[in-house]
Amino acid sequence: MKNLRKIIALFAFIFVAGICITVITVNTSLNKTEVTKETVEIQKDTLYLLKAEKKTV
Repeated sequence: MKNLRKIIALFAFIFVAGICITVITVNTSLNKTEVTKETVEIQKDTLYLLKAEKKTV
């Protein structure tokens, strides 16, 4: 009976630790806003260059 309780406690600990790690990982990845701003700026620069290239041709 003691072994069964140890196994259940270990499983519960691993389950709770996995949930905590997943929540922390998702929160840190959602808090990164600088990457999306850089991507938008690059797209705007590329569109500007394409429009300028069409005007010269």
